[in-house]
Amino acid sequence: MDSVGMNKILNQLAPLELIRPVKNHQNKPPVLVIDDRVVDAANKDLYVNGFQEEAQYQSLTPENLQHMFHQGIERLDSARMINVTHLALWKPSSFKLGNPVEFALDDSYDTFWQSDGGQPHQLDILFSKRMDICVMALFFSMIADESYAPSLVKVYVGHSSSDVTFYKMLEVRNVNGWVALRFPDNRDGDQLLKCQFIRLLFPVNHENGKDTHLRGIRLYVPSSEPHRETHEWAQTLPETSNMFHDTILR
Repeated sequence: MDSVGMNKILNQLAPLELIRPVKNHQNKPPVLVIDDRVVDAANKDLYVNGFQEEAQYQSLTPENLQHMFHQGIERLDSARMINVTHLALWKPSSFKLGNPVEFALDDSYDTFWQSDGGQPHQLDILFSKRMDICVMALFFSMIADESYAPSLVKVYVGHSSSDVTFYKMLEVRNVNGWVALRFPDNRDGDQLLKCQFIRLLFPVNHENGKDTHLRGIRLYVPSSEPHRETHEWAQTLPETSNMFHDTILR
């Protein structure tokens, strides 16, 4: 049998169209660049303290940063959200003696969690039930933390550590203030992150630093209850229904 006949038989047994190499159509990992000096209307809701001009950075003092820290908390708490930060179990991969993870949850600018050991550093957040997270807020300060400030943060979510999947990477270029991570690309209907387990990975710091500082982190779920005073930033949150308020508290 000649080669032409042999190829016809082989093509019947295994059609060439089915065994050609498959092109990789997988999208690049989603990356969110964080830089509050870049004024972009599309990202204005990301920065709770607003955009910062270069001149403002030159005059930032510890007192200014402390004010921004508490200002951001007030704006977060003025929104139609419920703070569920303390309903979770927080488990860091390590911590420096005197700087436990509880210091990232105590609403104090002066205290922080500091990792201890080799990179990447890891922070696991576990709830007793599935939560409808609408905002994850983190406080970053390049000025206060310098080489301890993370330059990359990878976010993983799931129901437990055994089924966790990669969600998004934050590229922290320059910021001094609260960053409110929302999830419009996760669920078109309600823009919620429905999960029971969250893992934050800190693989790289600025200036090649080794240990990581985290001064503040908060997790919020929607609420239908209006607040007395609502800052302009909080008014950009999507409307929620009574259904959310009923289900998240059960």
